[in-house]
Amino acid sequence: MSDDRWQTLGQKYLYRNPWCAFRVDEVMLPDGNTLDYGVLEGGGFAATVPITQEGNVVLVRQWRQPLGRFTLELPSGGVDAGESPETAARRELLEEAGYRAEGLEHLASINTSTGRTNEVCHLFRCRAIPDKEGPQPEPTEFVRPFEIPFSEAMEKVRGGEISDASTVLGLMWVACSGGYMPGKGSKDRVN
Repeated sequence: MSDDRWQTLGQKYLYRNPWCAFRVDEVMLPDGNTLDYGVLEGGGFAATVPITQEGNVVLVRQWRQPLGRFTLELPSGGVDAGESPETAARRELLEEAGYRAEGLEHLASINTSTGRTNEVCHLFRCRAIPDKEGPQPEPTEFVRPFEIPFSEAMEKVRGGEISDASTVLGLMWVACSGGYMPGKGSKDRVN
Protein backbone atom coordinates (compact mmCIF):
# COMPACT_ATOMS: atom_id res chain seq x y z
CA MET A 1 0.00 0.00 0.00
CA SER A 2 1.39 3.40 -0.96
CA ASP A 3 1.68 6.42 1.28
CA ASP A 4 -1.06 8.84 0.19
CA ARG A 5 0.12 11.85 2.18
CA TRP A 6 0.12 15.29 0.63
CA GLN A 7 3.41 17.18 0.56
CA THR A 8 3.35 20.87 1.54
CA LEU A 9 5.53 22.88 -0.83
CA GLY A 10 4.79 26.32 0.59
CA GLN A 11 2.42 28.37 2.74
CA LYS A 12 1.16 31.93 2.43
CA TYR A 13 -1.03 33.80 4.93
CA LEU A 14 -3.74 35.97 3.40
CA TYR A 15 -5.42 37.19 6.60
CA ARG A 16 -4.81 37.19 10.36
CA ASN A 17 -6.68 38.56 13.37
CA PRO A 18 -6.61 37.67 17.10
CA TRP A 19 -9.10 34.81 16.59
CA CYS A 20 -8.12 33.15 13.34
CA ALA A 21 -5.89 33.17 10.27
CA PHE A 22 -6.42 32.09 6.68
CA ARG A 23 -3.53 30.51 4.84
CA VAL A 24 -3.11 28.95 1.44
CA ASP A 25 -0.91 25.86 1.22
CA GLU A 26 0.68 24.86 -2.08
CA VAL A 27 0.54 21.07 -1.94
CA MET A 28 1.65 18.16 -4.10
CA LEU A 29 -0.86 15.34 -4.25
CA PRO A 30 0.21 11.67 -4.21
CA ASP A 31 -0.17 11.55 -8.03
CA GLY A 32 2.30 14.45 -8.46
CA ASN A 33 -0.26 17.15 -9.29
CA THR A 34 -0.14 20.40 -7.30
CA LEU A 35 -2.89 22.68 -6.06
CA ASP A 36 -3.58 25.54 -3.66
CA TYR A 37 -5.51 24.50 -0.55
CA GLY A 38 -7.15 27.00 1.82
CA VAL A 39 -6.90 26.39 5.57
CA LEU A 40 -8.62 28.35 8.33
CA GLU A 41 -6.43 28.27 11.44
CA GLY A 42 -7.95 28.70 14.88
CA GLY A 43 -6.66 28.39 18.40
CA GLY A 44 -9.49 26.08 19.40
CA PHE A 45 -12.39 26.68 21.73
CA ALA A 46 -14.09 25.23 24.77
CA ALA A 47 -17.83 24.62 25.05
CA THR A 48 -19.70 23.55 28.15
CA VAL A 49 -22.98 21.70 28.66
CA PRO A 50 -24.04 23.46 31.89
CA ILE A 51 -26.85 21.71 33.75
CA THR A 52 -28.65 23.47 36.60
CA GLN A 53 -29.78 21.82 39.83
CA GLU A 54 -33.29 21.72 38.33
CA GLY A 55 -32.10 19.78 35.26
CA ASN A 56 -32.20 22.72 32.86
CA VAL A 57 -29.46 23.40 30.35
CA VAL A 58 -28.02 26.89 30.02
CA LEU A 59 -27.79 28.13 26.43
CA VAL A 60 -26.97 31.45 24.83
CA ARG A 61 -28.66 33.18 21.91
CA GLN A 62 -26.33 35.15 19.68
CA TRP A 63 -26.01 36.56 16.19
CA ARG A 64 -23.73 34.59 13.85
CA GLN A 65 -22.58 36.72 10.95
CA PRO A 66 -21.57 33.83 8.62
CA LEU A 67 -25.12 32.46 8.86
CA GLY A 68 -26.90 35.81 8.91
CA ARG A 69 -29.10 34.73 11.81
CA PHE A 70 -29.32 34.08 15.54
CA THR A 71 -28.30 30.70 16.92
CA LEU A 72 -28.86 28.83 20.17
CA GLU A 73 -25.57 27.51 21.48
CA LEU A 74 -23.73 26.22 24.49
CA PRO A 75 -21.63 28.88 26.24
CA SER A 76 -18.26 28.69 24.51
CA GLY A 77 -15.23 30.66 23.54
CA GLY A 78 -11.65 30.60 22.40
CA VAL A 79 -8.83 28.97 24.30
CA ASP A 80 -6.22 31.70 24.70
CA ALA A 81 -2.53 30.98 24.06
CA GLY A 82 -1.08 29.22 27.10
CA GLU A 83 -4.53 28.66 28.63
CA SER A 84 -5.96 25.23 29.40
CA PRO A 85 -9.29 24.27 27.81
CA GLU A 86 -10.70 23.79 31.33
CA THR A 87 -9.83 27.35 32.29
CA ALA A 88 -11.38 28.66 29.05
CA ALA A 89 -14.57 26.64 29.66
CA ARG A 90 -14.97 28.08 33.17
CA ARG A 91 -14.22 31.63 31.99
CA GLU A 92 -16.64 31.52 29.07
CA LEU A 93 -19.50 30.05 31.13
CA LEU A 94 -19.13 32.89 33.63
CA GLU A 95 -18.63 35.64 31.02
CA GLU A 96 -21.41 34.64 28.62
CA ALA A 97 -24.02 33.13 30.92
CA GLY A 98 -23.22 34.23 34.47
CA TYR A 99 -22.77 30.73 35.90
CA ARG A 100 -19.88 29.06 37.68
CA ALA A 101 -18.87 25.51 36.74
CA GLU A 102 -18.99 22.88 39.48
CA GLY A 103 -17.71 19.36 38.78
CA LEU A 104 -16.36 20.27 35.34
CA GLU A 105 -15.88 17.07 33.33
CA HIS A 106 -14.13 16.77 29.95
CA LEU A 107 -16.31 14.90 27.44
CA ALA A 108 -14.25 15.01 24.22
CA SER A 109 -11.95 17.07 22.03
CA ILE A 110 -13.09 17.06 18.42
CA ASN A 111 -11.97 18.53 15.11
CA THR A 112 -14.81 20.75 13.91
CA SER A 113 -14.34 20.54 10.12
CA THR A 114 -11.35 18.48 9.05
CA GLY A 115 -11.52 19.58 5.41
CA ARG A 116 -11.42 23.33 6.16
CA THR A 117 -9.82 24.07 9.53
CA ASN A 118 -7.44 22.84 12.22
CA GLU A 119 -9.87 24.07 14.91
CA VAL A 120 -10.49 21.83 17.92
CA CYS A 121 -13.54 22.01 20.18
CA HIS A 122 -13.04 20.87 23.77
CA LEU A 123 -16.42 19.77 25.14
CA PHE A 124 -17.22 19.73 28.85
CA ARG A 125 -20.22 19.29 31.10
CA CYS A 126 -20.78 20.67 34.57
CA ARG A 127 -23.28 21.63 37.19
CA ALA A 128 -24.18 25.28 36.55
CA ILE A 129 -24.23 27.47 39.66
CA PRO A 130 -25.63 31.01 39.18
CA ASP A 131 -23.08 33.71 39.98
CA LYS A 132 -24.43 36.66 41.96
CA GLU A 133 -22.85 39.16 39.51
CA GLY A 134 -24.42 37.57 36.42
CA PRO A 135 -22.96 37.56 32.90
CA GLN A 136 -19.90 39.66 32.15
CA PRO A 137 -19.55 39.53 28.34
CA GLU A 138 -16.64 41.03 26.47
CA PRO A 139 -17.36 44.27 24.57
CA THR A 140 -17.80 42.36 21.27
CA GLU A 141 -20.21 39.80 22.76
CA PHE A 142 -23.93 40.42 22.51
CA VAL A 143 -25.31 37.19 23.93
CA ARG A 144 -28.46 36.42 25.88
CA PRO A 145 -28.28 33.48 28.28
CA PHE A 146 -31.33 31.46 29.25
CA GLU A 147 -32.26 28.13 30.82
CA ILE A 148 -34.53 25.55 29.25
CA PRO A 149 -35.38 21.99 30.26
CA PHE A 150 -32.86 19.54 28.85
CA SER A 151 -35.64 17.65 27.08
CA GLU A 152 -36.75 20.86 25.34
CA ALA A 153 -33.18 21.49 24.15
CA MET A 154 -33.13 17.98 22.68
CA GLU A 155 -36.43 18.71 20.89
CA LYS A 156 -34.83 21.83 19.41
CA VAL A 157 -31.92 19.67 18.19
CA ARG A 158 -34.31 17.15 16.58
CA GLY A 159 -36.33 19.99 15.02
CA GLY A 160 -33.27 21.75 13.60
CA GLU A 161 -33.67 24.89 15.72
CA ILE A 162 -30.33 24.08 17.37
CA SER A 163 -27.86 23.38 14.56
CA ASP A 164 -24.45 24.49 15.90
CA ALA A 165 -22.29 21.35 15.66
CA SER A 166 -20.59 21.62 19.06
CA THR A 167 -23.93 22.31 20.75
CA VAL A 168 -25.66 19.38 19.05
CA LEU A 169 -22.76 17.06 19.89
CA GLY A 170 -22.50 18.23 23.50
CA LEU A 171 -26.22 17.84 24.17
CA MET A 172 -26.36 14.46 22.47
CA TRP A 173 -23.25 13.27 24.29
CA VAL A 174 -24.82 14.09 27.65
CA ALA A 175 -28.16 12.54 26.63
CA CYS A 176 -26.51 9.34 25.35
CA SER A 177 -24.29 8.99 28.41
CA GLY A 178 -27.34 8.89 30.65
CA GLY A 179 -27.18 12.58 31.45
CA TYR A 180 -25.61 12.01 34.84
CA MET A 181 -23.57 14.74 36.40
CA PRO A 182 -20.08 14.01 37.72
CA GLY A 183 -20.17 12.45 41.16
CA LYS A 184 -23.95 12.36 41.31
CA GLY A 185 -26.52 9.58 41.40
CA SER A 186 -29.58 8.69 39.35
CA LYS A 187 -31.65 11.47 40.93
CA ASP A 188 -29.51 13.91 38.93
CA ARG A 189 -30.43 12.46 35.54
CA VAL A 190 -31.13 15.34 33.13
CA ASN A 191 -33.12 13.68 30.36
